[in-house]
Amino acid sequence: MIIKSMSRKHPTFAQLIDYIEGEAKLKSRRYSIHHNLYSRDNAGMKREFEENAGRLRARKNGVYLYHEVVSITSSEHLDENAKKQALSEIVREYLKARGRHNMAYAVLHEDTGNLHCHIVMSSNAVGESRRTRLSKEQFADIQTRLEAWVLTHHRDLEQKAVFHKNQTREEREAREAKKAHLSNKGEQMKRRGAEATRRDGVQEKLSEIFETATDPRHFSDLMEKAGFTLYTRGKNHGATDRDGNKYRFERLGLGDAWRALDERMTEAMKPTRTTTETTSEDKGDDVATSAPQSVQEQEIESRLDEINRFRAKRAEKESRAQATAKNRDQGDGQER
Repeated sequence: MIIKSMSRKHPTFAQLIDYIEGEAKLKSRRYSIHHNLYSRDNAGMKREFEENAGRLRARKNGVYLYHEVVSITSSEHLDENAKKQALSEIVREYLKARGRHNMAYAVLHEDTGNLHCHIVMSSNAVGESRRTRLSKEQFADIQTRLEAWVLTHHRDLEQKAVFHKNQTREEREAREAKKAHLSNKGEQMKRRGAEATRRDGVQEKLSEIFETATDPRHFSDLMEKAGFTLYTRGKNHGATDRDGNKYRFERLGLGDAWRALDERMTEAMKPTRTTTETTSEDKGDDVATSAPQSVQEQEIESRLDEINRFRAKRAEKESRAQATAKNRDQGDGQER
């Protein structure tokens, strides 16, 4: 059994709910869980989450919601409905320990080999203005206790203990032996898995930025805070992280989201025409009007400006150095 928790610092409840309810992943709402929610429809849940988040005190880098995943490995001795029912019970037990008074919406996904539930959880309890925060130690304790509960109450699921405290001596010895004899190929596979996990994290962060950005300046600020730099290579666009890793939007499955964002940015940059503005008709037919630049064009011009400023500073520095050297030579000649 695996439990993952990812925090979000923007109230993107609507985007996340739409994502976990995507038709490609969601086959049935029979096992969906509404924790401290009155609404059962999509719009109503979004409204409840957003109204509750509106009670939070404004704080820099404050968390608004959590995207969490609870996953179980497949058992050969149980039918699909029994496994789904067991996972539903596990998620309910998890929500009681993780956020008894918080809002949460859980959806069962069947798009991979292992059944798993995606959870949208508010960072604050219902009606509260303070965030419910858990330390790493507290969250690890919840994971350990939930795993022990599953191993006791759902033996038919045949889940293997992940946490040292829940493992038998034989399991610990087997795990240590496996770690000691990992082949080079195994290490490479682990690295590939880590890279895949990192790409998933990048995809989620960029998806949130594309959904949240309201104008070019806001988009630039969000990218900078997340540690990304926009890059353009021909017709391809992507982001570079702080470590220099490049991620092309198309390969992350964000091509359509990027194009939609670019259209919004271009639209936001169009000047609003008022009665006090001078139009091309007022100035004559020889005045040309230009279309607003796209975000890519802005990025290119920004880079060119930086290069030109750097060249100007370097030329000025070289000119001062030459003048200093010339004065020194003249002074030496007068002394001689």
